Amino acid sequence: MPLRFHTCPHCNQRIVFKIEENDIDSSKYPAPVYIFHKSEMCGKSSTFYVDSLLRISYRELEKKPGAIKTLETIE
Repeated sequence: MPLRFHTCPHCNQRIVFKIEENDIDSSKYPAPVYIFHKSEMCGKSSTFYVDSLLRISYRELEKKPGAIKTLETIE
């Protein structure tokens, strides 16, 4: 279960989350996954796109269609 580090597109704080291959639709890349920033200051969801090695390609502020799972950040 790889840990991924990135920044929240809403508040620009550093976020950490765990992601696995079964968290994404591997029939298309970059594959979207929803990330919920579990923070009292933020508390918003966004869409992150990952490649076949589960690396983040880019991110969107809104929840774009196509993701199969919402992952929460690790505080």
